[in-house]
Amino acid sequence: MKLLLFPFRTLALFFKLSGVKGGLLFGFGMVVGLLVAPQTGAELRAQLAARIAEAGGDGGPEADPLA
Repeated sequence: MKLLLFPFRTLALFFKLSGVKGGLLFGFGMVVGLLVAPQTGAELRAQLAARIAEAGGDGGPEADPLA
C-alpha cells in the first residue's frame, strides 16, 4: 500500500516545498508539454530509425568518422 501511495506523497511534498507558484508552473509546463508533443514515442522511434536507415548508417562504431 505504501508503494501505491508513493507518487502522491512525493507530489504533495513537491508542492509543499515549491509553494503555489511553483506547483502552478509545474502543472502549466506539463500541460504545454503534452499539448505540444507532435507524436507518440513509438512514432518518433520509427521516424528516427527510418532517417538512420536512409542515411545509410546502422549506428555502429564504424559509421562514426571520429572513432
